[in-house]
Amino acid sequence: MIEAIVVIVVMGIVLALSAMFIRQPIESYFDIARRAELTDIADTALRRMARDIHSAVPNSIRQSGNYLEFVPIKDAGRYRAEVGTGGEDILDFTFATDSSFAVLGPAVTVSAGDSIVIYNLGIPGSDVYEGTSRRAAVSGGSSVSYTVGATQFPFASPANRFQVVGGAVTYECAANAGNPANGYLRRYSGYAIQAAQPAPPAISPAILASNVAACAMSYASGVQQRDGLVSISLTLKKQNESVTLYHEVHVSNVP
Repeated sequence: MIEAIVVIVVMGIVLALSAMFIRQPIESYFDIARRAELTDIADTALRRMARDIHSAVPNSIRQSGNYLEFVPIKDAGRYRAEVGTGGEDILDFTFATDSSFAVLGPAVTVSAGDSIVIYNLGIPGSDVYEGTSRRAAVSGGSSVSYTVGATQFPFASPANRFQVVGGAVTYECAANAGNPANGYLRRYSGYAIQAAQPAPPAISPAILASNVAACAMSYASGVQQRDGLVSISLTLKKQNESVTLYHEVHVSNVP
């Protein structure tokens, strides 16, 4: 009986010592797994944002507080500016009622509700949001037609480029430092282009990341001659583990 008690006591001591040595590696394993999960979520969200932003119409990125908005390009091409041997339809900017042009190169796809944008400078008189550089599309393919409106496009593109756009996209940094479980990075899409930046848009968003403890977005235009720079910092936190990723997206603003 005494021997059995001694064996039980010794085994208890051995198990207790083993638990002390095993506990820290196990906790470290779960900490590493949690950090890897947060890193993967943050990296995926930032890469998604970068892909979206790279598709923005030149000079269409604008920021208001925690909201970053832009107009993504759905399709693009070059319009015919000079008559060829076949008498093709050109886009004549001096003709106020000209509402169609032939496409140089592959045909473009135009869906209901799309618009045509030409030479968007992002300034009054040539702004995709106020509508001066944008016209409602009617049809696409190898020949594009659109609604002229009161006036013709204000400026011709030096490279004869045009873009097909639909709605706008907004990213929202809704961080919550006190309770990261209620912090989110949200994406709004499919809403109408508006002159004033909506913050937030009146549409249900998609959640790109949760557990957002801190988030910051900024946009600087003209970093180089025709380039802009979007800077994004995202911090995710879960059960006392946190990761912070920083990403910069270079944007071409050549219209």
